[in-house]
Amino acid sequence: MKKQKICIIGDGLTGLTAAMALSELNIETHLVINSKKSSKILDKRTTAVSPSNFQFLTKLLKKNSSKFFWPSSRIDLYYEQDDKYLHFMNFENQGKNLMYVIENHILKKILLKKLKNQKNLKIISEPASKIDEKKSVVFFKQKMISYDLIILCVGKKSRLTEKLVGKRFIENNYNEIAFTTIVKHKSKIDGSKQYFLNEGPLAILPINQNQFSLIWSVSKKYNLNNINYLIKEKLKKILKFEKKYEISEIDFFPISFKLNINFSRKNVLILGEGSYNIHPVAGQGFNLILRDIKKLYEEIDKYLNLGLQLKDSSIFSKYTSYRKPENLIFGLGINFVNRFFKYDKITYQAKKILLKDIDKLKFLKDLNLKISDTGIFK
Repeated sequence: MKKQKICIIGDGLTGLTAAMALSELNIETHLVINSKKSSKILDKRTTAVSPSNFQFLTKLLKKNSSKFFWPSSRIDLYYEQDDKYLHFMNFENQGKNLMYVIENHILKKILLKKLKNQKNLKIISEPASKIDEKKSVVFFKQKMISYDLIILCVGKKSRLTEKLVGKRFIENNYNEIAFTTIVKHKSKIDGSKQYFLNEGPLAILPINQNQFSLIWSVSKKYNLNNINYLIKEKLKKILKFEKKYEISEIDFFPISFKLNINFSRKNVLILGEGSYNIHPVAGQGFNLILRDIKKLYEEIDKYLNLGLQLKDSSIFSKYTSYRKPENLIFGLGINFVNRFFKYDKITYQAKKILLKDIDKLKFLKDLNLKISDTGIFK
């Protein structure tokens, strides 16, 4: 039987990780990247992955890859109240690591290097111009290639995605913007931290002993003209920073909750931010995507082991029926958390009472750790 063929379009973390995973299977895998565009863009964001996803990633990336991730064995949550930062919950698991943080551009560099040595993978360094989902064909400038399955990992604003599934989606526009930067310091930072501030949630994720990633979500109405000064003032208050520290270049990106009604059409699947995107407050975005990739790998592997044809199969519908509910529940749950912690004079006292003893609820903390690590339907 002729080896079956799949195409993955996209050179972001989703596309590269999917290509790394699926090229381990006994199929011919093509990865379509826009090399000119990719080389010019440096993603300054960071990614925090759960323990189970860390195992999955490092197994894919093989030897020596774990050294690029910085572990956190403790997560502390704070809530701003009367100009004070009250510690209301912490997560620990008998000294075990709860998350592993890596800079996106480093992870991308590792993936690209490893992909060049994958024997079942061919990299096509030119953009796809069109997709025919009925015939399962990808068009390029001067050629067209037929595939059994096509996987689109091109983000939420791609014309390829819009053409495929249209504009039918569940959406909540937060009217917020997130900014991220790397802070170099000489102070001691113990574990990762999440602050629910009046302006919006701020996360501190150490990436090594003397640097951490800062992610802060605020209203689009917020005055960002002097953002460096605002960050420095906030760090003085919440971390009591006195020693010298440096703030690197700041990146901004809009935030919304969005879930496409359709994840696939015929033999084409949308994977990653093209199918959904969620608020960064809980750091679950890429963790959900990694679980998506694991499930997709499992479904394709089942068909191959049974000697079944991938084209015109029910692989994508089975994948969607399994993964879409969890993605929706996570999105709505994180949406609720973000709304709950927004500064509101009316609910101020209610929050104060509810958060007072929440750290004593061990079952709630254990459930949160489990779901954050392996998902809901494990």
